Amino acid sequence: MHRTQTPGAGADNTGQLVLIESHEAEASAVLSPHQRRDRILLAVFAAVMVITAAYNYLIATPRYASQFSYVVRSATPARDRISFMNFSANGESSDNAEAIIAYVASRDLIGTINRDGLVSRMFEGPTLDLFSGFPSLLAGSGREHLFRHFQHYLDASYDEKTDISYIEVQAFTAETAQTLAERIRVASEDMVNRLNTRARAGMTQAAEREVAAARANLAGILGQINTVQTRNGVLDPELQSRAAVKVASHFAEELATIDIEIAQTKRAAPNNPAIAQMRSRREAIRRELNRQSTAMAGGPNSLADRIRVSEELTVAQEAAEKRLLGASLALANARSNADRNRLYLEWISQPNRPDEPLYPRRGRNMLLAAVLSIAVLWIVRSLSELLYDSDE
Repeated sequence: MHRTQTPGAGADNTGQLVLIESHEAEASAVLSPHQRRDRILLAVFAAVMVITAAYNYLIATPRYASQFSYVVRSATPARDRISFMNFSANGESSDNAEAIIAYVASRDLIGTINRDGLVSRMFEGPTLDLFSGFPSLLAGSGREHLFRHFQHYLDASYDEKTDISYIEVQAFTAETAQTLAERIRVASEDMVNRLNTRARAGMTQAAEREVAAARANLAGILGQINTVQTRNGVLDPELQSRAAVKVASHFAEELATIDIEIAQTKRAAPNNPAIAQMRSRREAIRRELNRQSTAMAGGPNSLADRIRVSEELTVAQEAAEKRLLGASLALANARSNADRNRLYLEWISQPNRPDEPLYPRRGRNMLLAAVLSIAVLWIVRSLSELLYDSDE
């Protein structure tokens, strides 16, 4: 059965359809400023999320992370522990831990762990993304640029509550990440040893100088004693003085004895010819006694004068020996204190070999991008509302 339609009716239907379509086009073409703004903001949000997803899931090179942690320890209590930051006996352990953290984040560390170009080669892979490669237009090409670029792959932190330091290094292979972490661990321990050496030198330097000065003083006095002994022929002043007194006493006794014999002989036989011999012997004994007395204390070259110089040097030698002994004890005490204040790193965890890449953290990055985009776009929308209200 065929439907028949008059020409006039068909024209009316066609006109109505055209009218409806024109009204819909006008409605779609004429949008309010708020609607256009919201569509633009939604498009911007979608573009940001698409770009973030494309980078994190398609472009970004996966990175492996190797971690280790340690605690700075000392044999002394914390209140008596030496601080490398201020070299005082009341330093906190945090000062020493933060000193190691500062070294890990310094250019000196880069020079140590990149001694064979490992860090430089890590960033030269052809498969790396635009933001990871070095040298590049974004990262630069100099040594300072390499240092700054590597800081994005190194994280060093210190927890004051637990006194634990955490080090994390990222690389594009698990082997490279573990190797870099091990090199940083060794470099940190070497740095602690160098700081211990500096602290020990600072604590013992004054005592060592005093010991050297006391030793030099004693050596000079011993040299003077040797010169005086050689020149004056006095080896042992006390022994030689006793010997000289003993000889003089012996001649004095002989002189007294011969005087008694002469007196007794005169009383018994005044004309005895032996009296003359005894008088001659008495005169010889007297002359020898005078000579001995003069040699002992009779002039500038006498034994007493030579012994006086030797005794003065002996007293100076004793004082120098006591000074050297005191300085040596002070040095030993300073070294003992330095050993007690010596710091070391107690390792809590060693550099691990990661099983899978930890970065980029795609889910977190997407969530962060979404939150930031929504916050920024909401601020823009709120400002536009204020501007629209003010215009009205």
